[in-house]
Amino acid sequence: MHQDQHPWIDPGDPAQHATTLAAEFTRVYGREPAGVWFAPGRANLNGEHIDFHGGRCLPTALAHGTYVAAAPRDDAVLRLRTLDEQLDDGVAVVPSPLSGADADHPRLAQDAPAWTRYVSGVLWALDQLAPEHPEFEVDAGYGADLLISSTLPIGGGLSSSAALECAAVLAFIATGTPFGAEHPEHRLTGALDDCRRALLAAACMRAEVEVVGAGTGGLDQTVSLRGSRDHLLSLDCRDFTVRALNIAPLLRDHVLLAVDTGQAHWLGDGQFGDRRADAEAAAALLTAQPLRTLLPADPTADDVDAVLTAFDQQLKADAAGSELVRSRGVAACRRRLRHAMTEMLRSEQLLAALERLPADPIEAASSIGEILTQGHLSMREDAEVSFDEADDVVDVALQGDALGARLIGGGFGGSVLALLRAGDVDDITAALLRKQPKLRFVNVVPSEPARAL
Repeated sequence: MHQDQHPWIDPGDPAQHATTLAAEFTRVYGREPAGVWFAPGRANLNGEHIDFHGGRCLPTALAHGTYVAAAPRDDAVLRLRTLDEQLDDGVAVVPSPLSGADADHPRLAQDAPAWTRYVSGVLWALDQLAPEHPEFEVDAGYGADLLISSTLPIGGGLSSSAALECAAVLAFIATGTPFGAEHPEHRLTGALDDCRRALLAAACMRAEVEVVGAGTGGLDQTVSLRGSRDHLLSLDCRDFTVRALNIAPLLRDHVLLAVDTGQAHWLGDGQFGDRRADAEAAAALLTAQPLRTLLPADPTADDVDAVLTAFDQQLKADAAGSELVRSRGVAACRRRLRHAMTEMLRSEQLLAALERLPADPIEAASSIGEILTQGHLSMREDAEVSFDEADDVVDVALQGDALGARLIGGGFGGSVLALLRAGDVDDITAALLRKQPKLRFVNVVPSEPARAL
């Protein structure tokens, strides 16, 4: 079930994917799976590098995602295999992070193949919910066989890692907890209300932060578990409340196109964490926790300028926190602060444009495009996470009359999101392929959240 190398990545039919994966599971493990679970990737119109600062993010779940076939074991062992041709090295045997009196998830993470940390970490984080949520207590001695397949480009900035976490957590719940026993098969999907899904998103985020070592802020896991067909989520990362916004009016005459540059990224390599640490040093200087508290509910560009002025004044006054900022680099910390503040402003502007969609979709689409492009400039100049291939995609798309385009995801590789008029898609994708023949395209179709198949 490796990905088709055609320039357009087809999400395929979920039921057919599930059937094929189940058959392959039987071939690999010699027994049938208990089920197959799916979680989508995401595209984020705005809100990069600000979920962990309490900002507003505006993501949507994709039709593309990750499939997990699983069956339980009773020997506290995880046997894991991915069918992704970049990562497949046969079955990896990983001790359960719950086994032994001194189970230590960081130690297990260091011993395991890198991608398996997302899976074993989720099992550990799920069991950490048990004291307050006994319905999610993992059965004693629980282990599992898992087989994984994905229609997302690995490292493509479309949250393949979060999709893996969210599909795996559903598999673990279904096959190893009281909640799964009470709600078997497809009934699991409906039984997971939004409150439970929010809880599971937080657990998956904890796994990625504490086990994988990536400084994620919960955006990706939230939309994978709580997304909605035909809708974008307005996610307030101060309290993780969500509001679904119908964007069908935008997509009647326009296409949201994700362009996989083929430059893979991995947030566990330290560069993403460095950017977050720079911004957090600025936050400490301004005694702001989180950074979103520095802006009013309806911010303006003047409010952003006031925050930057306050940063300069605090540094000049040698206020507490100045030493940390200087140790990380004053200019770098100021740029990260400026990105966070302007990205938060863009989120509020984008929300307003989305709310205008039903009344004036053409004007709203134009505004959305402008905000996307402004976001890319900030990712390039202030967050400093863009790269040549992404910059070229943005430039070529805009030259082809795209309404807007920007790098999405954590950066240092990944995908660009472009807003195109439907009639321009063929010309713009052809121009992109002439410049970079290995590009691949994903049609962003707002889709359902994680579920049993």
